[in-house]
Amino acid sequence: MKKFKLLPLMMFSTIAVAETANVATPAVTVVSAGDTVLPQLSFEAQQARAAELSKRADYAYEQEQLRQEQARKLAEAETKVRETVGANSLLLTNATAKVYLDNDFQPMWEDKTATRQFLKEYAAFAASGVSAKSAKALQQILSQPEGLARDMLLTDSFLDYLYYNKNVYQNANSWLYNLGSYNTKAPSVEHIAAWMSAVQKGNSAQFVANLVPKNHIYQETVQRLFAMSPNGNVATKSAKAKKGKGQAANTGASNAAASSSFYKLALNAQRLRIIPSFNNGIFVNIPSYQLFYFRDGNLALQSKVIVGRDDRRTPVMYSKLSNVVVNPPWNVPTTILTKDIVPKLARNPALADSLNYEIFDGAGNKVDPRSVNWSQYINAKSVPYRIRQKAGDDSALGRYKFNMPSSNAIYLHDTPNRGLFGRTDRALSSGCVRVEQADALATILLKEAGWSVDKKGKVLASQKTTSAQIRSDNPVYLYYVTSWVENGTVYSLPDIYKLDTNIPKTAISWEQVKNVI
Repeated sequence: MKKFKLLPLMMFSTIAVAETANVATPAVTVVSAGDTVLPQLSFEAQQARAAELSKRADYAYEQEQLRQEQARKLAEAETKVRETVGANSLLLTNATAKVYLDNDFQPMWEDKTATRQFLKEYAAFAASGVSAKSAKALQQILSQPEGLARDMLLTDSFLDYLYYNKNVYQNANSWLYNLGSYNTKAPSVEHIAAWMSAVQKGNSAQFVANLVPKNHIYQETVQRLFAMSPNGNVATKSAKAKKGKGQAANTGASNAAASSSFYKLALNAQRLRIIPSFNNGIFVNIPSYQLFYFRDGNLALQSKVIVGRDDRRTPVMYSKLSNVVVNPPWNVPTTILTKDIVPKLARNPALADSLNYEIFDGAGNKVDPRSVNWSQYINAKSVPYRIRQKAGDDSALGRYKFNMPSSNAIYLHDTPNRGLFGRTDRALSSGCVRVEQADALATILLKEAGWSVDKKGKVLASQKTTSAQIRSDNPVYLYYVTSWVENGTVYSLPDIYKLDTNIPKTAISWEQVKNVI
């Protein structure tokens, strides 16, 4: 609250006190623009009201004075922090200064275990290229000798990491798949306070450890990074042992490939951090064209899948299965209707009958496909009709649809085009995920929902659309990881959506990193 807003209240309280001093004076009605209630009150009530308003004004004034004093102290703390770190630059000067101001400028990183744990995670983050500034911040720490300046640089970078750690889950599609979109910000007051409390209680190592993902594939992948080199580790020794232009060229190419592998692993490690341990749920790694269904840590089902083609990509997302639809009709999405089906109907309206399409106008009335001039809607952004394909063996959704809440109407489903699962490149759909073992998946889920095998068979034979609610907790993770380490083996997949291109080559002394962790 600004001071000029306090003046009417303070002036009003003074007038009220002056009136109470002259008891013999007949009551006078005082009208104040700031309080239309007072003239209607008794003399005693006026006194109480005036006192209350005076207290409020005093409190607001005191709070404003306190705020100004805190701002002054923080400004002094910022100056002190800048002077201490010298020529080094800070990512979050204000937040870092506030930490040291609140901790009486005592060190925050006396626990060396916490320091090593943090630097390991921050180095993996910096190597990924997700942040444009973290590599420089890390190198400053590595180059700074022990002391308060290094402590402050550690805190500054830790606040960057803490913000990233707490927000990457909801920002994965931009930060991890659109490199350059991440911007450093201060963590929430609550998260900073929790960390400071842990430091003061001697629990900083445990606090940092709790920020590390429990996903064992993430941990293996990060660990492998520290056995590699950003510049390629292909045999400097063999290059010395075998000289010659041919050997040099091959070594250079091998080193370049190793360097690329390092940065690809580093980036994909960050993508893995948003995936929980593979204990329960459906996991689809988009570029692998595979689905894995885990229950209580055991693999219940593995299946080939078909994912979205490059111009209609399957998104990275998290959801939960809500129900299984047996004999589902297919409500044709607008994109498929305008880009795929309208041109076909323009050439042959009778195609609608052969594919069991039902066409409806805006009022819900069924329309004869031959009565529509489909040619006028070619390349149109919208069409005043909707199309539904009846359930059946030839339905685009096959016999099963696995629904899950999704802002872009993505779900898993069966398909009548079984031959497509024999292809190596299975980025063929319009975004949804087609499951080869859809019947097996449906059998498991329907059993969990209380269906017997006999009931499932009868519903299928009836060709009636029937839905079964999912009773068990079945999270669904659609993710995109092209390189990882599992059980000591490095795996690499084709980058089908070209999301690994132009990964920045960060300027980090990896040998220094290894020395400090």
